[in-house]
Amino acid sequence: MSKQRISLKYFFSNILNAVGAGVVIALLPNALLGEFLKLFMDNHPLLQLVFHLVIIIQSFMAFIIGVLAAHQFKFNGAGSCMVGVAAMLGSGAVQFTSKGIALKGIGDIINIILVVIIACALYMFLQGKLGSLEMIILPVLIPVASGLIGLLTLPYVQTITKGLGHMVNSFTALNPLIMSILISVTFSLLMVTPISLVAIATAISLTGLGSGAANMGIVAACVTFIFGSIRVNSMGVNIVLLIGAAKMMIPVYLKHLIIAVPLTLNGIVSGVLAYAIGIKGTPLSAGFGYTGLVGPINAFNRMPGDATMNIILLIFGYLIIPFVSAFIIHEICKKLIPSYHDGIYKFEIPKQ
Repeated sequence: MSKQRISLKYFFSNILNAVGAGVVIALLPNALLGEFLKLFMDNHPLLQLVFHLVIIIQSFMAFIIGVLAAHQFKFNGAGSCMVGVAAMLGSGAVQFTSKGIALKGIGDIINIILVVIIACALYMFLQGKLGSLEMIILPVLIPVASGLIGLLTLPYVQTITKGLGHMVNSFTALNPLIMSILISVTFSLLMVTPISLVAIATAISLTGLGSGAANMGIVAACVTFIFGSIRVNSMGVNIVLLIGAAKMMIPVYLKHLIIAVPLTLNGIVSGVLAYAIGIKGTPLSAGFGYTGLVGPINAFNRMPGDATMNIILLIFGYLIIPFVSAFIIHEICKKLIPSYHDGIYKFEIPKQ
């Protein structure tokens, strides 16, 4: 293995690229089909089964990220599976109950990254040093040791989410407009990080206007990355962003934190929109933006007055105004900030 390939920059770049791609693979099926299936699956066993499948795929996000990370380092098939299993065990998605083992949620992405780092580092250190015992020791050591460390660190890592939740909850005591702006900006800035926004919203039971502002903050993040990406990435990447899966851009954002400027500005616009239109939601809808129409549907169900007018307002609130303002903000930032340009949005697809 060359010096370049074991450098810290190369190591962490591979991990982050795996996270970006893994999030898309795991979450996209439910993002595309989830709300549609909920509407039509009653009394349709086949659609119910498909719905369960997309939920299960989502729950295997940690395993997918682990396998992709191992693939980035060109581990063999057995090594990739070991890292994937370790990530799954330490993610928090696997719950141990009195009735057996259950899958719950997608796990904590920060903890998944930590476990994948440990598992990959262990495998790279031990590979080729155990001789004929390698296929006996590594399948036991890598998943068990890495997974155990993950389970031990999980409660501490989750305090980060809880702390952010308390901060967001403190905003709800402010003036409604200020609250909407602060929550929207916060969720916009956190959307493309390993922080789970659904976990934050559910931890503090974020409802009503606060949930709507959080939802619009995610819209702000999505449109920011759409206009940054559209000139430098492939159609496939741009379509995924258009659908709302902006978390795939975690490696891009962490490498170029200047993107926080348009995220903040678009978050302010979206916060004002949430307040002006009266967009409301639930703790679960807070973390989805317009993906799968979760946000708009929940907002529509909570809006009084004429249904047609409400639909028009939501179209302007979720689509027209955020997209127009994001385009303008993106162009202004390119002119005023020397280090800000389309190239920083380039998404590196993991090589086959």
